[in-house]
Amino acid sequence: MIKRESFIKFVVYALFAMTLFGYAVYFLIMVRSGFTVSLFLSVIKGEPGAIYAIKQNFDKITGVTSFTNFGIAFTILATYYQCLKGKKTFLPAMAVVFLLTLMRSIFFSERLALMEILVPAVIIWISMRLKQGKRVPFVKLYPLIGIVFVIGFFGLSEYFRSWLSYYVHIYPSFWEFVVTRFFGYYVTALNTGTLYIRELGFPSIPFPYYTWEWLWKIPPGGEAYADVYGVRPMNLLNNILDTMGNPEFNNPSGLMLPYHDYGFGGALVYMALLGYVSGVLYTHFRNNHTFGMLLYPIWIVGILEFPRYLYFTSGRFFPCWVVLLLFTLVLHYNKRKIKSWRLSGVNRT
Repeated sequence: MIKRESFIKFVVYALFAMTLFGYAVYFLIMVRSGFTVSLFLSVIKGEPGAIYAIKQNFDKITGVTSFTNFGIAFTILATYYQCLKGKKTFLPAMAVVFLLTLMRSIFFSERLALMEILVPAVIIWISMRLKQGKRVPFVKLYPLIGIVFVIGFFGLSEYFRSWLSYYVHIYPSFWEFVVTRFFGYYVTALNTGTLYIRELGFPSIPFPYYTWEWLWKIPPGGEAYADVYGVRPMNLLNNILDTMGNPEFNNPSGLMLPYHDYGFGGALVYMALLGYVSGVLYTHFRNNHTFGMLLYPIWIVGILEFPRYLYFTSGRFFPCWVVLLLFTLVLHYNKRKIKSWRLSGVNRT
C-alpha cells in the first residue's frame, strides 16, 4: 500500500518545483529583454511607460511560462494539507510562491494571479476551521473585508501602473480614480461584450473557440484555430474594439462569450451546465469530499470573475483543474488503495 502522506507531499513539492521553474523562465526572459534594477526603480517611482516597457519587451514561451499556473494547485493542496494536519510543513514554500506571484501581479498587471492563490487559500482555511468546530473571528465580515482588500490591492498596483504617470492629472483624488476604474472593468466588460454581439451577431465564428480556449492554446496550438478555420477570433473582437470601443477596457465578459460560440440556445444550455457543475462542486465541498474541497475554492474565482472574464475555460485555469482532477482520481480510485484524503466525523459547512 502506498503511504498517503508520502504521496501527498511528493505531489505538493513537485508542483512547487514546477512553479519555480515557470518563474525562473519568467525572470530569465525579463533579464534577456532588458529588465534592469534601474527599470525596477522606475516602476516603483511611477515613471511614465515603465511597466509598459516591461510588458512590451516580454515574450512568453507558450507552455513554459504557463508553469507558473501550477502555483494555484500547489497553494490549494498545501493549504488543505496544513489545515487538515494542523502543521506548517509547506509554509515557507507558500511564502515564496506568494512573493513571486505578488511581483508578477504588479509588474505584469496580472492582478488575477494573486486572487488565484489567495481566494482558494482563505476559503479552505475558513471552511476547514468551521468543519473542525473551531471559531473563526468575524467570519461574517470576511466578504466585506475581501472586497476592501481587492480594491486596495487594485489601487496599489494602479498607483505604480498608471496613476503617477498619467491619471494623477485627470482625477481629483486617488481613491475616486481607484473605485471608478475598478468597477469600470466589470461594467465596461458587459458593455464591450454586448457591443461584440451587436456587431458580429451570434454565433459569430464557425466553431467554438472562446469556451474551449484552453484546448486551442495547448502547445504547439497558438494558430491552430486560424489554420483550420481561417479565422482569428480575437482579431475580430480587437478590430471592433479599436474602431468602436476603448482598447483600454478590452474584457469581453464571460457572460457574453458563449453566445459567440453556440448562439442563443446553445449559450443557455452552456450556462445551465455551468450552473449544474457549480452545484455539484458545492455539494461535494459541503460533504467534505476531496474533489469538492480542492476544486470548489478555485471555482469561486471563476464565478467572481464571470461578469468580466471567462475563467473556467482559460489556459491559466487548465493546469490547475487537470492536476486536481488527476490527484483526486489517484487518491480514490487507484488499485493500490491510497486512502481517501478527506475529513471524517466533522461538521458540514
